[in-house]
Amino acid sequence: MKNQIVGVWLLERFLIEGADGKSRNWGSNTRGQLIYTDSGHMSVSINKDVETKSSVEIQNFFESILFYSGTFSLENDVIKHHVTNASNPNRIGKELVRFAKLNGDILTLTSPEESFGRAILTWRKIA
Repeated sequence: MKNQIVGVWLLERFLIEGADGKSRNWGSNTRGQLIYTDSGHMSVSINKDVETKSSVEIQNFFESILFYSGTFSLENDVIKHHVTNASNPNRIGKELVRFAKLNGDILTLTSPEESFGRAILTWRKIA
């Protein structure tokens, strides 16, 4: 699978599935890029539209950005992202597990269950 995931991917959809099984979009007009390299490095950056007419506009900007980079390892259909840099400093040094499903040029990455539920991201390969 490694040869198939190496490349550049654009975000098609970012869903949050709650513990109740209901899904919602992570935000409005989400955009993102995911890169996996032959050398085992990875980078992901995602953002969404921001409510700018708010008393907490600056906080909204920070909450609209999701970024991390580092290396990755792959075992069967499980990808582990080893985070060395991140927009959320709490992620640095962590291993983020993603369950992968590949269907042609579409890659779906699903996080394990967490307190909020789980994240389901669909990516389309462009290079």
